[in-house]
Amino acid sequence: MNLRSIANRITNADLSYVLGRFKTVRTAYSGARKLAALGSPTIADARDTPTLFPGADVSQIVQAIREEAVFIGLQLPPSVVGEIEAFAKSEPLHAIYDPKGPTFKYSDVVRGKCIDGRTMPIGGITDPARCPAVQRVINDPALRAIVRQYLGHEPRRIMTILDWSFASDISDEQRRKLRHHVIDYHYDVMGYNFVYASFYITATDRYSGAHVMMKRSHNRKPLRMLIGSVRASEADVRRQYGIENEVVIEGQAGLGFVQDTSCYHRASPPTQGDRLMLAVRFIN
Repeated sequence: MNLRSIANRITNADLSYVLGRFKTVRTAYSGARKLAALGSPTIADARDTPTLFPGADVSQIVQAIREEAVFIGLQLPPSVVGEIEAFAKSEPLHAIYDPKGPTFKYSDVVRGKCIDGRTMPIGGITDPARCPAVQRVINDPALRAIVRQYLGHEPRRIMTILDWSFASDISDEQRRKLRHHVIDYHYDVMGYNFVYASFYITATDRYSGAHVMMKRSHNRKPLRMLIGSVRASEADVRRQYGIENEVVIEGQAGLGFVQDTSCYHRASPPTQGDRLMLAVRFIN
């Protein structure tokens, strides 16, 4: 996004997209929301509900996110993973570049080609929160405690995404033309405050769409990276933060990570295996 686009956002009163890039603004917003909520009951106070993550140390996890932008190591039970995967294999999917176009099933896609001839990098599910297992993840008391402690307040919005990324030989340029832009390094700006929880529902490595990120890039961006586009080249990001901070998140089905996505991150284009990932975005 260039300066003209930012000016248009300001004109259209989308100030959060402009100001939410700055850590100081997000911190101030968090403090103001926390003060405003003093004495109010929290949504996540249903402590009698069993958690999917019984060993989670909330304070330790939040500290890791504050320092490195990510905590990797939540693990969904196999029964929950199986239920979500079965749901995703049976539901109608839509093309990410044509959400209102013809739907298809997971079995209709082979090596990134749908049976109707369309090239298909990603297939999305409409309203995945309809799946009871997904709802259990969204409302999990340990996860909500992590979110509440990191943000400093209850989120006002929750967005849930459940997408298949299909293995193929599609070129990076063709992926970009099909709105698969997340293969390039970028950071998110979702309101004034946000944190995401993501879970691999299928085993995932660097050849099947692994998430890649630059640790600590949420806290110290130079002005040139805060003004203008949220995207940056791999070379520029590595030069700024050092390749030693680049992490490729690989793991078995059920592996979860909680991330401040104001850090630089991207998705690896899958070439050898399909990836199914659940992402829950807690915003403002």
